[in-house]
Amino acid sequence: MKRILNSVIKIIKWIVVIVLSLIILFLAVVYIGKGINHITPKGGINETQYVEVNGQEMWISIYGKDINNPVLLYLHGGPGYSTSYADYAILNKLADDYTIVNWDQRSSGRTCLRNPGDDTEITLDLMRSDIDVITDYILDYLGKDKLTVMGISWGSFYGIDFAYNHPEKVECYIGLNQTVGYYKDSVAYSMSVWIRMAQCLKEADFLTQEERELADQIDLDELRQYMAESYVGETDVSDRSKNLFFQLYRAHIDEVQKYMKDHGLSDPVRECDVNLVVAILFCPYYSLWESYRVYSYDADDVYNGLIMETNMPGEDNDILGRTEYQCPVYFFLSEDDLTCDPDMAQMYLESINAPDKGIGYTAGGHGNAIYHSDELVAFIHEEVLEN
Repeated sequence: MKRILNSVIKIIKWIVVIVLSLIILFLAVVYIGKGINHITPKGGINETQYVEVNGQEMWISIYGKDINNPVLLYLHGGPGYSTSYADYAILNKLADDYTIVNWDQRSSGRTCLRNPGDDTEITLDLMRSDIDVITDYILDYLGKDKLTVMGISWGSFYGIDFAYNHPEKVECYIGLNQTVGYYKDSVAYSMSVWIRMAQCLKEADFLTQEERELADQIDLDELRQYMAESYVGETDVSDRSKNLFFQLYRAHIDEVQKYMKDHGLSDPVRECDVNLVVAILFCPYYSLWESYRVYSYDADDVYNGLIMETNMPGEDNDILGRTEYQCPVYFFLSEDDLTCDPDMAQMYLESINAPDKGIGYTAGGHGNAIYHSDELVAFIHEEVLEN
């Protein structure tokens, strides 16, 4: 019995030694990887700063292989959803051509970590002032007169709004998954999803006979018209189809979502050509705990006022009435984006006047305009830099 006990203790000791060795090896690899990403390229720049902007210390990273290159300011989506714990691995693919400034906007990412508990009311005017201040700082710090702005999703509204209003500071604009305005894209997105789910309920085989009879009474045209008009205000269209739809949808949420996914009716999965797990592990700006805190942060409460403001109809919240740009404008879109309608973005681009303009597409849904980073880099080289 004693021999067996000794053998068990010996095995446990070896297991502990092996586990500890693997942990030490893992931490050493992470430490080395982070160190490599901290290296400043010869003749380039690699640094981070906190900049005082309208009462918050806001975080920026600056990376490039040639300090004389033009500057590109990247605007993340959301509002409020920074991805700076991983997107450096994508943006740095442009470091041969640009000095890249990645900015964690108000109450986002490292800016949020730096200003815990900040309860400043976030408005569109405040955000417009923020980007103006941060741009002035970047231009002064890097000794430039103008910069290129590249924004995705929310950042694309934020960016093109700034490019239109401040042509004296923007030499080029690049919109990824471009929105033409939160209100209009919200209507297009919601209508698309509602109609697809209603169509699913009319076609699916998981309903009871009684539920099938109710589904047959859903009028898709009536549902579409009700939704479109109710977004603007009151409507005289009957809400019967809407009520039937929600009654059945709430009873079969899981089945509807699975059906839509199986039949290609949902927003396609985002596929990234960069290993995001490796990018997070080797991020030079965040610890793993900080990455988790930022990744799991729910910005909706903080940005609720801004979200409500930008989702109201009005010329201040969309760009369709703005057709004269003094800088080149380029869009790189996802073909099956249900969040920022690519057809609306294309029609808008066709309607504007600019020194130069161009459009490119990648496959899949919302976010793939940056997740398909090799295609994005190729588009910028062929469409933007060549012109």
